[in-house]
Amino acid sequence: MRTTLRPTSNARRCVGRFVAHGEPVSFRQLCRAVLGKQTRYLVLDLDGTIHLGRNLGELFGWEISAYKSYGSQRIARFEPRPRGGRWVWDWSEPHRIVSYLTRAARAWAVPGTHYFFWSKLGSHSRLIRRAGFRKFRADPICAVQRGVQTTLMDEVESTPKGVLPTLMERVWRRHLGDQVIGADDIRWIREAFPQVEIILSSASPKPVVSFAAERLGIEHAFWSTPARINSGKAKIETLMESFGDFCDPEVEVVGMSDTARGEDHCWAQYFTKVVDLNSPDPFPPIVPIDSPLAEVHSAVVLSRDELEHRAFDPSYLDPRRDPVKSPRHRELTSTDVFTYVGDLLQRINTLASGTEGGDYPAELAYRMAVLSESSRARLA
Repeated sequence: MRTTLRPTSNARRCVGRFVAHGEPVSFRQLCRAVLGKQTRYLVLDLDGTIHLGRNLGELFGWEISAYKSYGSQRIARFEPRPRGGRWVWDWSEPHRIVSYLTRAARAWAVPGTHYFFWSKLGSHSRLIRRAGFRKFRADPICAVQRGVQTTLMDEVESTPKGVLPTLMERVWRRHLGDQVIGADDIRWIREAFPQVEIILSSASPKPVVSFAAERLGIEHAFWSTPARINSGKAKIETLMESFGDFCDPEVEVVGMSDTARGEDHCWAQYFTKVVDLNSPDPFPPIVPIDSPLAEVHSAVVLSRDELEHRAFDPSYLDPRRDPVKSPRHRELTSTDVFTYVGDLLQRINTLASGTEGGDYPAELAYRMAVLSESSRARLA
């Protein structure tokens, strides 16, 4: 069993098999294609994975802000509210709106602005992203996420514990139609693949993750605490500590995530199969040479609302999605993948050849990240 997260080699290779699932599918169709009798663990991300385009942790934070400004009885009057809405406006008492905005600004302005600049703008500007690598000595996205996550932890800690489930219930109920994975799907997996242990692992705090796990019927759930943010490689460390055979070479581990902004790209170093679903930043097909990863899957997976609409309009897609231009099903071997990205692979290996153990100077780390992400675009 692997006992360290430190790579033994910086060399890279092409993944053994790449599958783009083409036309949008249901979650169960995806599971039939990815899970098998040999699968031991299925690891699910939460935010953006269980729900289409929804970060429940972020929405929960805004719900707490509304509660602290208006009180539980007043925000209950605002139901039903628009799906995805963050702001709550009580026009009957303008002074409360001022208090609400002031309070939200005090809590979220600094970490939110930091995140917007280094993460969201950085994802569209190579100049900003390169500067971020130099500033944080690593991928800036992980660094700036910590500020937002810590603020959310503080908000949770300062809210009466008895109120938190009610606030989370409102967020959950508001987004039922956005669910990509439901409790019925989890029950179906248990019947179809009884040997699979299902795990929910998220950077969101306990009130969000434990609530979601209970509603979905998932026994194993892991979340962030004030002392430990459960994101990136911290997720792997937690799973290895919790399951004795996790990451054993003989054990098949499947991970499914929207992996927005590459948060869960490190799964490719430790899992047998990784699946990006509804992802704006899918898994690259280039992985460490000593990784057990055999397959990368990529899929557009339908939400509950989309499945219901498709009963009447088979081509319906949620309007928030980027237009899907005739997605095609593709299955590539490692040789096929190399024909598309071989030049990038050689450049990455040349850059990595003078370093040891995965520790790169900022400029080198930036260049390798850009090349790796570019490799995925070649397979589109």
